[in-house]
This record gives sequence, structure tokens and C-alpha cells, in this order.
Amino acid sequence: MRRTTLSLALLALAAVAVAQPPAPLPAAATEAPISKYEPLTVFPAPTQQAVSGVATGANWLVRMNQAQGRFLHGYRPAVRQAMEGDTDLRQAHGALALAQAAKFTGDDRSAAVASQSILTLLASTRPDPADPASRVPTSAGCNRVGFAAVLALAIYALPGADERLLAEADRLCHFLRKQCRPDDGSIHYADGPDPAGANEYPGYALTALVANSVARPDPSKADIAVKGMAFYRAAFRAAPHPLLAATLLPAFAELRLQHNHTEAGAAALELADWLCGLQYPPAFPRNPTWSGGFRGVVNGQPTDTEPTCDSAACLAALGWAYQVTARTADVPRAERYRQAAQDAARFVGGLQYDEPNTRHFENTFRANVLIGGFHLSPSDGDLRVDAAGRCVSGLLRYLASGADR
Repeated sequence: MRRTTLSLALLALAAVAVAQPPAPLPAAATEAPISKYEPLTVFPAPTQQAVSGVATGANWLVRMNQAQGRFLHGYRPAVRQAMEGDTDLRQAHGALALAQAAKFTGDDRSAAVASQSILTLLASTRPDPADPASRVPTSAGCNRVGFAAVLALAIYALPGADERLLAEADRLCHFLRKQCRPDDGSIHYADGPDPAGANEYPGYALTALVANSVARPDPSKADIAVKGMAFYRAAFRAAPHPLLAATLLPAFAELRLQHNHTEAGAAALELADWLCGLQYPPAFPRNPTWSGGFRGVVNGQPTDTEPTCDSAACLAALGWAYQVTARTADVPRAERYRQAAQDAARFVGGLQYDEPNTRHFENTFRANVLIGGFHLSPSDGDLRVDAAGRCVSGLLRYLASGADR
């Protein structure tokens, strides 16, 4: 079975981290997006790191997927213990990233595991007896709006998703539309107030609704997202937060790219400009390991706190913004976003366990548990499935945007 030299090299790298080597890529993988990066050595170092990081990160997610279809939620390497705090939303981030990686690499094994994970998570939902067109999440411990949105996005990202799965994504998006208030476009949290997640779930929901409008064209679906855009753009201006900007921006960018909505493009660039202002510069003197990551915000003010794996969401957002600049022919912004995305990709790549930074661990342990996973921050070595998911997704958007060239 034919494979590209690049695919062989990356899978060999990923295979270091498993007891059994991954299944070979099919011949169709020569047409997968990864084939654009052959030979990998001619590309800039951040691009090489991103492509390799996606391959090993996807392989880590495959290894962490268990017999019942759920990922091992998290692990504390320092004490060699599994981590508590599993939620369906965190699981959905892993499924989304693995589905995206499967499409990028053309790897059937990743696609199969992602599909199994999605089907398992769908079991945490049920049809709404009062509205058969809607599928309601039943999971506890996480916001149901966020979970429904990320799970729908995972289905849309899955290579070759069949009609049955696409119909389930429709039902999840119907549930999301019912949470959108018709008067102002704000999203009602099905679980009541959720301060911890209030900065993320609106963006996930709007992004899923825009994806649904592309998969099942219907102008009314995009109209809902446009109304939500106006509400949350104003909400961001009133109380800016990096995760609010990073999760809203993909929806705004898609409205511009897929529906040619000019105001959405302007909103996306506004958020991207603000995110660039939060980024730690290269060779940040206070702590070089923070370089390329993003500051936190407390009471609306940027604060020099340690950047975390959340910076991967900012990386993805900058990738989307870079694509918008191609539509607007804004060359100065495009160069600014390209450099910012490149620096962010270096930071995110630095959170990944690889061969050099795990040599002090026992060989079997580092091969089976560590290599390919992403830890939570430069100083926190714990592993978590949603951290890996965010980082793989961020690197993939960086590669898809063209900012990696």
C-alpha cells in the first residue's frame, strides 16, 4: 500500500510512543493535506514542529482512547496517577481534535477512534420528547451548550461522516438554536449561570451554528449567528477576555469566509488585534518559556500570568484571522498575524512531551503515557485530554491557514 515519504516519517516518529505501531496510512493519504509538507525539511522550523506535533498528538489521543470509547481524561506523571475531573466537554475536545487530525493525515485508525468516541458521547444525549428535531445533552458536570456545540463540530470534522451522524449533528444544532434568544441573539445556558465557562460557550455555539449553515445551507441559520455576533461583540467590548475573543473569532471568520459577511470580518480582525496585544514577545525576559503565549485578564486588565494550553485557542483564532486578511487584502495585518501565529505555534509546541524532554522518565512509561501528550503549562506537567485536543486543533488551524509558510 503506497504512502508518502512524509507520512512514513511522521508515523515512524509517532510509533516511538506506542507498544504496537499504528496502522499504515491508506494510499488515499497521498491526497491528504499532510502531503503538502513533503519534504518537511524545506519548511520553517515552526511548521516542521507543528506537523510533527499533530502526528504525535493524534497518536497520543489514539493511545488514550479506552475500550468503552472514552479517553483517559488526564494523568499526573509526577505521581503516576490518573487525574480526576472528567467531563463530557473535555472528552468532546479530544474527539474533535482527533477527527480533525484524521482528515489532515488521512489516517483510517485515527478516524475510526474519533468515530467511536463521538458515538460514545452521543450516548450522553437523548431526543427531546417535546421536539424530536432536537437532541438534548444529559451529561452532568459540564455546560450542555458547550458540549453540544463541540460534539457537533467533531461530527462535521470527521472524515466521511455518514448521513446518520450528520443528522445527529443537525439535532444538536437545533438544540443550540433553541438556546438563542430571538430578541438579542444571546445564548441561554441550559444549566443556568456558569461563570467559569461563560467566556467559551457562546463562541463554540456560534461556530457550530455557522458550520451547520454550511453543511445544511439555510439562510435563517446564518442569521441566528449574525444576531449572536452583534450581541457578543458588544459583550466582548464591555468585558474583554482572551478565551471569549479566541472562541468567538472562528465563528466571525467563517461568517466572512463562507457567507461574505463584511461586518463579521471586521469583528474578527478587531478580536485578533486585541489578542496580538496580549501575546508575550519572543525572548520574554521575565520567563523565556512564556514567549509566544498569551497573558491573562483580570477585571478587564491584562495581567502577566503564566500562559497555559488555553493559548492554543488563541493560536487557532489567529489562524482564522490570517485567512480573513486574504479576503480583505490587508497586507500589514496579514504579516502581523502570521508572525503572531508562528510565535504562538512555538509556544504550543513547547507544551508537548517529546523524546528530548522525557529522557529522565523510564522508557516504557514515557513511550506509552507521555510522548505526544501536551501538558497544561510550562510549569505544570499534568496531562489532560482537552489540553491535547486544544493544542492539536490549534496547530491544525495554523497549518490550514497558510500562516505557516
